[in-house]
Amino acid sequence: MLRRDPSGATPHGASRRRTGLLVAGAAVILAGGTAAGLAAAHSGARHRSLPRTHLISSACGGPAGAAYVSDAGWDGFTAIDTANCTIIQTYNVGDRQVPGDPGDYNYDSTNEGVAIHGSTLYFADAGNSTVAVINTRNLDPKNYTPAEKLINVGLFPEDLAVRPDGKQVWVADTGPQTSRSSPSGITVISAASDKVVATLPLSGTPSAVAFSPSGTRAYVATSQGLWVYSTRTRRVRTVIRGLGQPRSVAVSPDGRTVYVTDTDGGAVAVINAATDTVIRTIRVGELPWQVIVSADGKTVYVANPDSNTVSVIDATAGTVSHTIAVAGDPETLALTPDGHQLWVGQNSAGSVTVLNTATDAVAGTINLGGEGPQSGDGYDPAGIVLVATPTPGS
Repeated sequence: MLRRDPSGATPHGASRRRTGLLVAGAAVILAGGTAAGLAAAHSGARHRSLPRTHLISSACGGPAGAAYVSDAGWDGFTAIDTANCTIIQTYNVGDRQVPGDPGDYNYDSTNEGVAIHGSTLYFADAGNSTVAVINTRNLDPKNYTPAEKLINVGLFPEDLAVRPDGKQVWVADTGPQTSRSSPSGITVISAASDKVVATLPLSGTPSAVAFSPSGTRAYVATSQGLWVYSTRTRRVRTVIRGLGQPRSVAVSPDGRTVYVTDTDGGAVAVINAATDTVIRTIRVGELPWQVIVSADGKTVYVANPDSNTVSVIDATAGTVSHTIAVAGDPETLALTPDGHQLWVGQNSAGSVTVLNTATDAVAGTINLGGEGPQSGDGYDPAGIVLVATPTPGS
C-alpha cells in the first residue's frame, strides 16, 4: 500500500490500525491485521460476485443514487446503491493484464483518490502511476473488470479533482517521498482527449486538489503549504505557508473561504480566498484527514482518524458545534447530493458508516468485505463519491 503519513516518511495505512466499537447501536467491528487482509486481497477468489446484501447493521435507507468507494488496499472500487446501502459489485481497476495471458491481471494497483463528473469516474492509481477513467453507465454487475482507460501520469498519484466545467482533471503526484528532491507535482489531463496536457512541478509533497466553484483557481495542499494556481495560466498565484502539515483542502460553495486540515496541529485553517490569508484556526480532533463543506456552505465536516471522531463545524460561527464518534479510523467523507446523509469511510474497519446529518444517528454500516465483521480488512476506503444516478444493477 502507498498510503502515507503527513510527513511522507512511512506507510500511512499500516501505522494506525486499531480495534473499535461503532456507536449509536451499530454493530461491533473488529479491525484485523493488514497482512492478512492483503493476503486475502490477492487470492484468486477475491473477485467473485458478492451477495447483494452486505449490511451488518440495521436497515439503511437513503436517497436514490450511487456511491463509488475507492478500495485502496484491494485494487478496486465498490459500487453501492444508496437507496438501501446494498453493494452491487466490487470492481477491479487500474491493473494491467499479464503479457501473453488475456485472462490474468497484475494485482498491483492501489486506488487512492476518486472523482466524478457526470458519468465519468476518475481514479488515482498510485500503484501503477496512472489515472483510470471509467464510464459508470457501462458498469456490469456480472463482470468485475470494467472497461477503462489508463492514463500515465506522474509518480504515485494520490488525489485528483475535476474542474467544475468538467474539462480538466488535476492530479496530485506525490513522488516516492524519499528525499526533499523527490519528483512531485501536478499532472493536468484534458477530459475531452484523456491526454496529459501539462505537468506542473512543485516542491513539497502534494496530497489533495480542490477547485474554486468558478474553476478559475486550483488549490493544492502540500507538505510546504497551500499552493494557489490560476487554471487559465497554470501558474502559481501564491503559496500560503505556516499551515503545519496540510492534508486536505475544500472550498466553500461561494468560493470565498478555503478550509485546510493541519494534521500535526489537530486543526483546520480557515482562509480568506480574496486575500489568501488565514483568518481563523479551529481546533478539531487528532490527525484531521479530510475536510468537506455542505452544499449550503453552513457546515464543515472533518474526519479525525486518531480520535475516532468526525468534527462538525458551524461555518458562520467558526467553531466546532459538536463531535460524532465513529470507530475504525474515519478518514474519508462524502455527502449525498441532497445533503441528508454523511458517508464516513473507516480505514482500519474496512467499512462505511452512514450518518443522518439532521440527527447524527447511524443509518447503517456497510461492510465492504460483505462476508462478516472482519471480511473488510484490507479494503481501506480511501475515497467516496456520491451521485444521484443509480449504478447499473441497482
